[in-house]
Amino acid sequence: MKQEKLVAVLIAGCLILGGAALVVRGSQDRQAPVIKVKKADLTYQEGKGYGELLKGVSAEDNRDGDLTDEVFVDRVVQIKDGKAIVYYGVMDKAKNVGTAKRTVNYVEDGNAHPKTEDTAVENTEQSQDASAAQNDPAKANEKNDLTPVGEAPVIALTTDQVTIAAGTEFDLMSVVKGVADGSDDADSLSTRISVDGQYDVNTPGSYLLHYYVIDSDGNTSEVKTLTLNVQ
Repeated sequence: MKQEKLVAVLIAGCLILGGAALVVRGSQDRQAPVIKVKKADLTYQEGKGYGELLKGVSAEDNRDGDLTDEVFVDRVVQIKDGKAIVYYGVMDKAKNVGTAKRTVNYVEDGNAHPKTEDTAVENTEQSQDASAAQNDPAKANEKNDLTPVGEAPVIALTTDQVTIAAGTEFDLMSVVKGVADGSDDADSLSTRISVDGQYDVNTPGSYLLHYYVIDSDGNTSEVKTLTLNVQ
């Protein structure tokens, strides 16, 4: 009889623990926010800010509510003469990332050396100059032993603050010390670096840029913040 009671108690305990695990797992936020983009006839001029591109864009999250003010332009990709695709992103408090895109009119900058103001960072081909290797996070990671904790990737910056003179070009990748992940190699992971924030190298002020990286499994690193001071 005592043995039967003990078995019953153990079974009840397992059921309680199993139920608690389901409750904890069920409470985790795994749903990405949704970005809505209204149709609009917009024109983007290379080298200009992204304010115009955010018109008609809103975001809603199932838990965090309205995230419209958190939407950022991930990148602008020219697809043909006079047209480009704008990629948008937004992150909720649980680090779920929602994305969207739309096509806009595109006007090239007439300057010989356009400023780099794209707030989405991806590995584009750099000049075959020696400095290009120094700005490659994959190569930088070979010299900086970054170790991911758990499933999430990691990203490291060389500094948390940069000051430049107004009108000076700023390479967003130049402050990335390295990236690392338990499953993706540094080369592929470095193509998934993103930066949340807007800045204008021609307008004095302090701008906050938030760096993070998402691996192929959808795991997001901690966000690293850089303050860009334009004087």
